[in-house]
Amino acid sequence: MESRMRYYRWMFLAAAAWNAFAAGAVLFLLTNAEFRMRMEISNPTDPLILQLLASCLFLFGLGYYWVSSALSENHGIVKLGVVGKILVFILFFGHALAGTIPVGLAVPTVVDLLFAVLFLEFLIHWRKEAQ
Repeated sequence: MESRMRYYRWMFLAAAAWNAFAAGAVLFLLTNAEFRMRMEISNPTDPLILQLLASCLFLFGLGYYWVSSALSENHGIVKLGVVGKILVFILFFGHALAGTIPVGLAVPTVVDLLFAVLFLEFLIHWRKEAQ
């Protein structure tokens, strides 16, 4: 049981790091005109929108850190993470398929989908253990 708890702690720490990295990468790369040109993103995004996105990614990462620190608490954050990560995946791939963004921008969201599945497994496991 202890090894399972260690696994979940590391999983949520990895999710926290992924979100913190993603926040920095999105803000840094998408505000860079040369990167947008190379990725063939024609319309520059408003810096405020990118900063708000980066803030949300960072806040979710902070939430995942809190979950890693107390696995029996903050399950609402985990549920939000499942829904949010699935939505991110769907939105990015939807836009890639529609041609509004390059597919290369959508590919990293596969990691979000994987975390959504792992988070869901955590919630199911935790519920079984509580019974």
